Amino acid sequence: MIYPRLDRVQQLLLSIALSIPSIACHAYSETDLFSDIPEIVSATRISQDISEVPVSTTVITQELIQASGALDIADLFKLVPGFQVYTPNANKYAVTYHGASGEFPRNLDVRINGRPVYIPLLSTVAWNTLGVSIHDIQRIEVVRGSNVPSYGSNALMGAINIITKTPIDQPSSQITTTVGAQGKRDITTAFNGKVNDLYYRVSLGHEQNNGFDFQQDGENLNLGNIHLVFTPSLYDSIDFTAGFNNGAIVIGDGGNQGELREFQDREHFSHFQHLHWSRIIDEKNELNTQLYHNYLELKTQSFPTSELLNDPGLIQLNGQLAFLASVMGNTYPFASTHVSDFNVNTSAENGKTETYGAEIQHTFSPSNTFTLASGLGLRYEKASSIVLLGHDKTVDEEVYFIFSNAEWKQTEKLSWNAGFMSELSSITKPSNSIRFASNYKLTNSLTLRGAITQAFRTPSLLEENGQTAYIFPEGVPYDYVSFANDNIEAEKLNAAELGIFWLFPQQSGFLDLKFFNERISQGLDNWFYEGPIDIKSAQQKFAGATLNDEVRELRNASNRKSRGVEIQASLKPTDKDLIHFAYSLNKLSGIYRRGSYPGKSDQRYDDASPRHTATLLLNHRFTPSLDTSLIFNYMSDVTWLGSNVKESYKTTDLKVSKSFHLSHNRQLTTSLLVKNMFDQQYSEFQIKNLYDRRLYLTMTLDF
Repeated sequence: MIYPRLDRVQQLLLSIALSIPSIACHAYSETDLFSDIPEIVSATRISQDISEVPVSTTVITQELIQASGALDIADLFKLVPGFQVYTPNANKYAVTYHGASGEFPRNLDVRINGRPVYIPLLSTVAWNTLGVSIHDIQRIEVVRGSNVPSYGSNALMGAINIITKTPIDQPSSQITTTVGAQGKRDITTAFNGKVNDLYYRVSLGHEQNNGFDFQQDGENLNLGNIHLVFTPSLYDSIDFTAGFNNGAIVIGDGGNQGELREFQDREHFSHFQHLHWSRIIDEKNELNTQLYHNYLELKTQSFPTSELLNDPGLIQLNGQLAFLASVMGNTYPFASTHVSDFNVNTSAENGKTETYGAEIQHTFSPSNTFTLASGLGLRYEKASSIVLLGHDKTVDEEVYFIFSNAEWKQTEKLSWNAGFMSELSSITKPSNSIRFASNYKLTNSLTLRGAITQAFRTPSLLEENGQTAYIFPEGVPYDYVSFANDNIEAEKLNAAELGIFWLFPQQSGFLDLKFFNERISQGLDNWFYEGPIDIKSAQQKFAGATLNDEVRELRNASNRKSRGVEIQASLKPTDKDLIHFAYSLNKLSGIYRRGSYPGKSDQRYDDASPRHTATLLLNHRFTPSLDTSLIFNYMSDVTWLGSNVKESYKTTDLKVSKSFHLSHNRQLTTSLLVKNMFDQQYSEFQIKNLYDRRLYLTMTLDF
């Protein structure tokens, strides 16, 4: 059974929630109930208010963004139940849902205005290469749970759609600058205007900081984007966005051992183009078409092999090869007894990747009770990386997909949702994912929902082709690290959730409970075994070893399950106060089978997700020009995959903002932000990544 099994805590929460109808007996008008409830498109591709969506969803509104004290886009997801945010390096973010992730979380689909930004070469999202800043964002829709039936394989655990400000919604221009701890010096400008029926918004920015004190793993980047909106008729809207991001961050894992030499600059250059056309055919039909292109290039420093081996001229290594040849005679396994120097990249974040995509969606509403959103699309991905792919050739993949999502309001109280996604790849087997859900209104303010999903995540371009080996120009292998595996299959998810959504009209808010049970089988993980002979193995065998050195390949080697509860609450008890609460209890278990090589025993997943995460945001507006936020964050013990840190943390942030009216269309807002106000120091992914108290000043001029 995949239906949620409730423990005592969950049973208590459920019984309290189900007692709500006896309390919430007041009659409210539709205007009272839904005036402050956001509408969601990302869950089913159908516009629904948040009480009608079939899966748990969070909307990070502009009001929340302003109150949160977040300085970077990734920080905003701490506001979402079940989401965790951590930093392998000071400017390298990892965002995951329900844990079980490492340096490169891979199970979330992230989009900007509907354009996918998942990187096939890294199987993740590089948050500092997006080409938009936090100041460009209007709101974010987050689907907390598998959304493969709507958006495809990458949405195995959830989906994020970042919706940016448009020149129609934001007619004023803006300049924002932030200075503070770690040498942070950011500036962003946005200019809006209109020429006839063409609206435009141009945004430019620079971000710079020094990173953590020990590593000095800072960033220095420039970004910009343009957003054009053309409305040739009442029925047509054409959006075009384009942007770039160019700069560098410092990456490395030497902080675990305290070795500064393992840190290095990772340069990046990215750009994107996105065209979206929306046409209202009539009151029952709407057509949406989009074309997009993403490009990303990553570079890190390379080093001579002789330097890495501390062997000038490779004199010692060539001497060893000559000796091995004389001893082994005809059994000498290599093509040459002499090797020459060559450069090696010690970081995996190297290469180029491009994505082209096209999609068309038809939304059909023959009545007020039935809506069908169907469509098809294709995506072409290509990548090259000597480090990650083991050669200088380009690998590519074509993905064709069709989808359909339907909403049927059978009665005023009962509604049904169903969706499917079928994907056909040029390099993997086809996959079909489905979801069925139902919502039932017990009262005008209380809704129950249930959903079951079976979804598949097909291997990414990197997972299908990734292999790493260090081979001298003469064809002599120094070290085989990993090999590609042609036989991997899609990861499989079976998930179920029960939800309770309670509206609070008098407080302009809501409470959302989610009970979930998720099982992932055929999970992709590294499998270790004895590799072919290489120089390292020959050296070890000559010293008495009985096996060649280990190598790894991806296999469907893991299974895990999560069950728990999530709570989300948003309330405005007065017109001056905002309360936002997010909590998650997640019991993760499972096993990762690591292979047959000695010392590579199976591992448990139990500690790979925090049992508890919580965020409480309190915002109060003292006057129309002065408001204050307190933000509390808590995460229990967790050991992320590839990390040696197991540490809980709790922090309190304070933000105070004061606005000054300069003229009829000019306003200056000054914000003081204290992060980790009580200086409760902690580390996240690397032991040297020490978070302490930090102070920031932000000034924004609207004109």
